[in-house]
Amino acid sequence: MPDSLYELEWNEWYLVYGGIVLIFNTIQSAQNVMTARRARGQRARKALIGLLPPLVAWTLIPIYLYLQPAVLHHHLIPFVFFVGLLNAYSVGQVIVAHLVKARFPYGNVLVVPLAYGVVDSLGPHLRHAVGFGWPSAFSDGVSQATFVFLCLGLAVGVYGSFVLDVIVSICDYLDIWCLTIKHPYVEENGKKVR
Repeated sequence: MPDSLYELEWNEWYLVYGGIVLIFNTIQSAQNVMTARRARGQRARKALIGLLPPLVAWTLIPIYLYLQPAVLHHHLIPFVFFVGLLNAYSVGQVIVAHLVKARFPYGNVLVVPLAYGVVDSLGPHLRHAVGFGWPSAFSDGVSQATFVFLCLGLAVGVYGSFVLDVIVSICDYLDIWCLTIKHPYVEENGKKVR
């Protein structure tokens, strides 16, 4: 066994194992969707386009962290919360679209600030590497921390409004109240029955 594999820590092995399981699960799920689409007479490969939104997000995340080591080493916790909300919003959109039989959601508005962060961070690196580029709007570590917290605030707002909209829509449709019991209204005396 190579020394690089032999000397891996437990948490690193756990990440390798998680990556293998994730790849296997994604391939199996894609095959199941393609089989179901073929059975319905639909184009099977079109379903693979649904993998693009998370693939774009998970390509931009390590690029941004590579370009901004200050975020990686000093402001990782708010960035992890931002990424978690980005993923939760994507998953929530897919679940709601599946439940209401709507079109598959190919977009996630929370990827836009992440893409901006990558493009903004890429300018100074290009200037250093090839001689041309653009100045970064968030050049130092403090500005990057501000950007990360702005992204986190945007994610809390977008995901919070999404959750609230889903809860209100479901409660209105089912004519129930959220977290309380709605007592029936009796028309004779104009009061609610307990």
